[in-house]
Amino acid sequence: MNAIVADHMGIAKDFLDRSKTCLATGDLHQASEKGWGAAVHMVKAIALTRGWDYESHDHFDSVVNNARAYYRQPDLRVWGRSAQALHRNYYLHPSLLDPEIIGEDIQGVESFIGAMGPLISG
Repeated sequence: MNAIVADHMGIAKDFLDRSKTCLATGDLHQASEKGWGAAVHMVKAIALTRGWDYESHDHFDSVVNNARAYYRQPDLRVWGRSAQALHRNYYLHPSLLDPEIIGEDIQGVESFIGAMGPLISG
């Protein structure tokens, strides 16, 4: 495995752990951003592995959709949407953030990372 791919995978796992910690302490904005970051780093690892473009936020969905088709993992799209929802939380007032929904979206990102890790490294 390429060292940069391995780095992105490690960062994804680290950010996922941080998102859970932030959620547990009530820092919902940071929980959301760390969850989003975890997904982005896993998507970058996928893109590098397959030789797909990932130069901007706009490529997130196309890489997820390509991975969904390539790896025949239909849930990747749903989990990718969880990551996008976490990213949108950055723009919301704290009173509009729901810890239960953020927790569910973080679980979606965790499922995404769990599903993609073995496919990338194997």
